[in-house]
Amino acid sequence: MKKYSKGIILGLFCCVLSATKAQSFADKQDNFSRVKLAKQKSEQKLKKLFKDSGMQGVRYIYWRAFKMEMKLELWASDSSSSTYKRIKTYPICKGSGDLGPKRKFGDLQVPEGLYYISRYNPTSNYHLSMKVSYPNESDVILGDKDNPGNEIFIHGACASVGCLPMTDETIDEIYWVTVMSQSYQGSMVKIPIDIFPCKFTESNWAFLKRRYKRKSLLDFWKNIEGGYSFFEKTKIPPGYWVDQQGSYHFLYPQNYHINDKNH
Repeated sequence: MKKYSKGIILGLFCCVLSATKAQSFADKQDNFSRVKLAKQKSEQKLKKLFKDSGMQGVRYIYWRAFKMEMKLELWASDSSSSTYKRIKTYPICKGSGDLGPKRKFGDLQVPEGLYYISRYNPTSNYHLSMKVSYPNESDVILGDKDNPGNEIFIHGACASVGCLPMTDETIDEIYWVTVMSQSYQGSMVKIPIDIFPCKFTESNWAFLKRRYKRKSLLDFWKNIEGGYSFFEKTKIPPGYWVDQQGSYHFLYPQNYHINDKNH
């Protein structure tokens, strides 16, 4: 009887382990028809892309978006503490608003600052979508106190206002590679996406200063340039904290703020 009980317990334990394994984030997402199709279209291509880039697999990723260039860059590393390599650049298919941060609901602006992927929507009205964590701590301080806006996504359908729209084919790949990374790292990890008005080159700075005269806007860009420069120098996504004036302060590692009560 004692042996029989142990056998039952062992069997139940194995069943629990199997059930737990089956409940990975990627497996849960794969239950949705659009995600399943995105996986079928993208997974082998992504695995080859990462292998050709010298990666062991889809593990740690980092997104950088540039509004003026209309580009979304995918960077990746095999370790959260190692330098990242650029894997691919995707076109943003449609712009909205002007250069400059989002500050209130209905201003048509795409946010600028340091964010992370906060939600996945496999049944989106825009094919597939991933929510950007706007408003963040800085946006709450510097934005409209009553309604700074929200619901900013990277999504398909190549249409919307204030988001980062892609074609359906492009979002299939972007969505699935992010799901793969999220599944590898675990559901508590925040996959970073940083959004800049442009690449902060010398020529682009000359353009910004020539076209945009508002000191507060130029000061904001100078502030977030710190995050851009941090990555340019280290090839490691920056962590940050935000002071009472809404200014970013950049530091290592990227998930320094993971337990911040404001997140």
